[in-house]
Amino acid sequence: MGRNNIFILACLIVLSACASGGTDPYNRAVEDYCMGRLSESVESYKQAIILNPSDPRPEFNLAVIYQDQGKLEEAERLYRTILERNPGFAPAWSNLASIQEKRGQADEAEKSHRRALEADRDGCAAASQFGYFLLRAQRREEAAAVFEHSIEKDSRCANGWFGLGLVAEAKGDLRTALRSYDNALIYNPSDLEACRRSAEIMISQGERGRAVGLLQKAASLDPARGDINLLLGKLLLEEGKLKDAEKTLELARKTGAPLAECDRELSIVYGKLSEQADAKTR
Repeated sequence: MGRNNIFILACLIVLSACASGGTDPYNRAVEDYCMGRLSESVESYKQAIILNPSDPRPEFNLAVIYQDQGKLEEAERLYRTILERNPGFAPAWSNLASIQEKRGQADEAEKSHRRALEADRDGCAAASQFGYFLLRAQRREEAAAVFEHSIEKDSRCANGWFGLGLVAEAKGDLRTALRSYDNALIYNPSDLEACRRSAEIMISQGERGRAVGLLQKAASLDPARGDINLLLGKLLLEEGKLKDAEKTLELARKTGAPLAECDRELSIVYGKLSEQADAKTR
């Protein structure tokens, strides 16, 4: 799923975690999900739905899990069940739109996004998701207008700022893109993609020192991202930080980065380290 569907689930989980106690099925499902016990979480959500069928939250969270697993029919059925009872539940409209878009039903997806907008007039989540939909459809000007509107409603809307960054970057306006990604990181410091894209722009502008810091932050957020580890390792090599580069490139090799590229960069690192060792023995 895209970054915004994950964002919505995360919001619901955080809100749910504030509920008192962890003994009822819903809170237990939330706890199981946070602890990585996915099958247990699914079963607890099913129990919560039976016990309280009028509460859309367990159905929604279960639908998101199914959607993440690629079980689109099951997810769609749950979203539609929610919307039959709660037509103003914006997150269900947005995630239903995501399924429709994946199936190539662009017109239906846009209708669902607009229903989400109607239901979430004061928030920015539905608007930013619609903006990403428009951006994927190459409707950049419309997307920019939607992102700007979402920020007007909530200046702290990190997804809106990130979306404006994508629009600006696609236009080649790197200064605006960098400023937008910076704002996204202010309001969502754990936004890995904003870190990565900002770093790539900084590298292109010769600001390697700042880029190293951002990539290190991104790598700490998700140590298993081989592409980020590779980019960071190459940058550390260029900065002459050979030991750090060696460690990072070896990690990149273990985390899915292209082996040939990792090996090429590592051979350069090993060569330079050997030269340094030889120089010390002279």
